[in-house]
Order: sequence, then C-alpha cells, then structure tokens
Amino acid sequence: MAEQHDELATKKDLDQLKQELVAKIDGNGAKIDANSAKIDQVEESLTAKIDANGAKIDANTASIGRLTAQVTKNGEAIKETLTREEYKKDYNELLRGQDEMMVVLLRIDQERAATNARIDRVEADVQELKAR
Repeated sequence: MAEQHDELATKKDLDQLKQELVAKIDGNGAKIDANSAKIDQVEESLTAKIDANGAKIDANTASIGRLTAQVTKNGEAIKETLTREEYKKDYNELLRGQDEMMVVLLRIDQERAATNARIDRVEADVQELKAR
C-alpha cells in the first residue's frame, strides 16, 4: 500500500489486500489477547494490594478508635485538673490555715509558760507556808 496506482484494482489485488488486512487484524488480536492477560495480572495484583491495604485500614481504624477514646478520657481528666490559679488559691488557704494554727500553738505555749510560772509561785507559797 506504500505505492499509489491510478489503475483499477483487480480481484487479485483486493484478495491480496484482504489477506494483508486479515493478517494485521489477527496480529492485533493476538496483541490484544496478550495485553488482556497482562491487564488481568495487573488487576489481580492491584486487588491483592487493595485487600492488604483494607486490612491495614481496618487495623488503623481500630487504633484511631482507641486513641480517640484515650484523648477523650485525657480531656476529661484535664478538665478536672486544678488550674495554676486554683492551685495558688488552695495553697494560700493552706498556708493561712497553718499560720492560724501557729498562732494558736504560740498562745498555748505562752499559757503553758504562764501556768508553769504560776504553779512555781504557788508551790513556793506552799513551801513557805509549810516552813512557818
């Protein structure tokens, strides 16, 4: 077909052309069949990879579920945690209470010292009265 002729085609020419076209079509059919087999192999390979990835996705979904639950739990725990200001307030109240206890203890200690001094004076008076 590379050359072009201005003459009319004969039955022999048409048969020859038909045979060439049939041969090319058969060749292309074989190539299509070979490519079809390759496509089937690629499809099987991709299907296997998709299935494997599906299993990984399922495992990751479970992990994400556990992480979500833990994050929610941690969020609730954080809400229950004292803030710095609340801690300072509570700590200051604790120190104020300890200061009040120290004042009470100092008073008790002073009263004890005064009571001991009074007991010593009374004992001295008793000794003096006994001596008379």
